[in-house]
Amino acid sequence: MTADNNHKALLEKIKALEKEAAARKKAEAQLTQQSEFLNSVLESLSHPFYVVDANDYSIKLANSAALKSGASGKSTCHALTHKRDTPCNSTEHPCPLEILKRTKQPVQVEHIHYDSQGNPRNVEVHAHPILDENGNVAQMIEYSFDVTERKQIETTIKESETKFRRVAESAKDAIITADRVGKIAFCNSAAANMFGYPADKLIGQPISILMPQRFRAAHERGMAKVVASGKSRLINETVELSGITKGGREFPVELSLSNWQSGDETFYTGMIRDISERKQHEKELNRLVASLKKSLAKVRQLSGLLPICAACKKIRDDKGYWNQIEAYIRDHSEAEFSHGICPECSQKLYPQYHRPKQLNENK
Repeated sequence: MTADNNHKALLEKIKALEKEAAARKKAEAQLTQQSEFLNSVLESLSHPFYVVDANDYSIKLANSAALKSGASGKSTCHALTHKRDTPCNSTEHPCPLEILKRTKQPVQVEHIHYDSQGNPRNVEVHAHPILDENGNVAQMIEYSFDVTERKQIETTIKESETKFRRVAESAKDAIITADRVGKIAFCNSAAANMFGYPADKLIGQPISILMPQRFRAAHERGMAKVVASGKSRLINETVELSGITKGGREFPVELSLSNWQSGDETFYTGMIRDISERKQHEKELNRLVASLKKSLAKVRQLSGLLPICAACKKIRDDKGYWNQIEAYIRDHSEAEFSHGICPECSQKLYPQYHRPKQLNENK
């Protein structure tokens, strides 16, 4: 009886071990499957991905993208990415692992990493903590994106913007840029001086504050149509408008408007010139022209053949009447006459006042 009981107990233990071994095998298969799935996910990433030990900075796991950069189980993150023997510690290259240890929160920084050929690359580093049972950072998951081309584009854009600002600031005319809804996005110093506002106070303001109140409603309706249709009749045109300073002084301006795209946004840039002096000159010129026209209208020129009497010297007018020569000239020009008598006529008409020269000498 005792032998049977022992045999039965042994069989039960064997079954329990077999069951445990099957469960362990199944668990190992699941772990293998999960590991293969994780490796597939990591290998599908085109950017470097690795797990770093928080104690010695060694790389514990890396995908092929990281291995192409020279990563291995014996490498450290700083040796791999910065070609240096010590961890990053500068403000330009803050160590993401040290930040994780302090904050225990994901962090994003920008570094300059070096590829396998030693070429510098701008990268955006993302780091996430793996905590142990005590809540301390045991490992760090790190992946990075090469943003060299993006940084080059940003640098080009920044340089272009700097050049534009220098040109705009050197311009004597006002330059104002507004977005698609009419909010001021940029203005140069000439614009600020022209309208009497500090430049920073104009940014974000509606462009309509620079025009007299009576025109603002029409401007708002026009902007609504532009937003709806994407078209403006003023683009690439030069028009004359009225501006108003912060102090309320109105003055005439000449506006040349253009539009341009930045991504999905549309912007409008206006070149504005104060034409007050020109308008004053035009006003004076128009006044002078009007005065000249008025004067010319009064000037009546004598031209052509004039029928004149050979005896009495009267002139026949267009209606057939004979007029004294002085009357005719007076009526057909601006000339006026002052009557006198020439010496010959004086002798003929008044001989008594003109005695012979010899008689006077004999006396």
